[in-house]
Amino acid sequence: MVCGQDLIYLKEKTEESCLICGLSFPTHARCTQGHYVCDSCHSKDTLERVEALLVNSQDTDPVKLALKIFEIPGLNMHGPEYHSIVPSILITAYQNINKERNVSAIREAIERGRSVKGGSCGLHGNCGAGVGAGIAVSILEEANPLSSLPRSAANRATALALLAISGNAGPRCCKRDAITSIESFIDTTAYFRDRPYDKYTCKQFAVNKSCMGKACPYHPAAQHKIKTKLKGDSNP
Repeated sequence: MVCGQDLIYLKEKTEESCLICGLSFPTHARCTQGHYVCDSCHSKDTLERVEALLVNSQDTDPVKLALKIFEIPGLNMHGPEYHSIVPSILITAYQNINKERNVSAIREAIERGRSVKGGSCGLHGNCGAGVGAGIAVSILEEANPLSSLPRSAANRATALALLAISGNAGPRCCKRDAITSIESFIDTTAYFRDRPYDKYTCKQFAVNKSCMGKACPYHPAAQHKIKTKLKGDSNP
């Protein structure tokens, strides 16, 4: 965000000062030039635009909503903001199905997502996009640590999303992991059962320095290969 250089991840935590807010935080990450931006500043203003888009949306398809969110000016290719984007999209799309707007629930999804630290996919083994699936269920079912079935359902949603994410063996891509989590949620919960949804094709792979290329299921080359195979299978 400061100089455009790559991030590096350190084996040991260091104390770094955020170049935007000036506060100091323990972190495993900084850029190759030594610059550091905290999670809060990384997401600043972007999540306000996410909230505004969702509150005014009518889309019932979470993938279609994600496509619109991904086009928001200023949204970074990667970052902790996706931890909020996934649950808030799922909450909003479900509200749109029921034609009941609850702005407080959307804001709660965003705030809970903020609490999942950036880099947790590699440092803690729980990608924030996957955790977002569980956050969505927790809010929809009003789960808490003392709940029975709602707590179980929230953990199951996270587990299945993380399992789906783990199937893409490559470096982090927040858009890939966000869509994977959303599709897992659609396929494994009852909230969007039997409802069609858009298929995601990545348009931003060229600016992702760690893109998996055609090994990613959302890369245009990979999807072209699948379509060609299906077309061939349909021939007599």
